[in-house]
Amino acid sequence: MSTAPIEGRAILDRAYEAFSSPEGQVYEEMDHLVGSLAHLRFKAAPEQWDEFCRVDCVGHPVRFLVHQDPLTERAFFKPRGFPGDAVLLDLFYGEEGVRPYVDEATPLGQEIYTYTSAGMAATALRRRKEVLASMIDRVSEAGSAAHIMTIGCGHLREAGLSQAVRQRKIERFLAVDRDSDCLRVVREKWGPFGVETAESSVNELIAAAPHVGTFNLVYAAGPYDLLPRPMAIRLTNALFEATRPGGLLLVTNFLEGIKDVGYMDAFMDWRIHHRDAAEMFALTSGL
Repeated sequence: MSTAPIEGRAILDRAYEAFSSPEGQVYEEMDHLVGSLAHLRFKAAPEQWDEFCRVDCVGHPVRFLVHQDPLTERAFFKPRGFPGDAVLLDLFYGEEGVRPYVDEATPLGQEIYTYTSAGMAATALRRRKEVLASMIDRVSEAGSAAHIMTIGCGHLREAGLSQAVRQRKIERFLAVDRDSDCLRVVREKWGPFGVETAESSVNELIAAAPHVGTFNLVYAAGPYDLLPRPMAIRLTNALFEATRPGGLLLVTNFLEGIKDVGYMDAFMDWRIHHRDAAEMFALTSGL
């Protein structure tokens, strides 16, 4: 019999004791908890790991401590109905607009947020935002009348880093998302700079792709993490059809093996499809 469930409960017990102690070193203990969960996820059988997350982690009192972190709590309860919503990404980014969420958290929650907002996933997401902004500027500088479309735009935070957007150098910028609340934020912030929005699910977008026009840059920064392979291939085909000859199609995905993955499964209930470079290139098999 595997010792994984026993080891997992010991990990949770240690974290609970540390976070409950006034002398607990929260950042250090979070690092131990995240690292230990990643190790356990790697060696446990998938069905054991799923049961551990659904039963042991949800039922253990340490959950009520880590959920004092506004980032962990929002990921777990999914107030928009799906994981990785725009406000959650803003918490990862450290955007000014999320300060009320952090300020209203308990002292323990704020300390845990200091850790989660600086972890590998958060660092990668912030770097991704910078890369997207640089790609927008690169395409706009390559020629006049650039057309750009983004899928799963969230709050379009990369626009704030783009000189091309701020200087209105882009002839058409279409931001697509299934969340009407985040599209309202995009319109208020970036509508005056020429950004248009469209509400659409992935399935709806695939069906509508032939009618939305063609673009010099098409990018999808978030949706692929949540898509199984058949749907990811269909979306790739649709986005490629919307990409002009000589244009750029950019899609991103979380890699397997990031340190945060066990914690994301266990306490954020944020289950994503991890893909390496070969698996990403395989999504182009239908082109």
